[in-house]
Amino acid sequence: MRLVATLLLIAAAGPAAIDPCTARAAAGACCKVCTKGKACGNTCIARHLNCHQPPGCACNG
Repeated sequence: MRLVATLLLIAAAGPAAIDPCTARAAAGACCKVCTKGKACGNTCIARHLNCHQPPGCACNG
């Protein structure tokens, strides 16, 4: 329910504001929130590295 409400609030802000990863983080649906690096699959990596994993449950914080 929180995820739906969060997505509706973000969608109301306009299309440019929609970031699915940020929405999942706000709703608590992430397995890991990356604050020092960036999300890559189910984990975090350094911001300067390229991610070679498919989308996972990690989110940028």
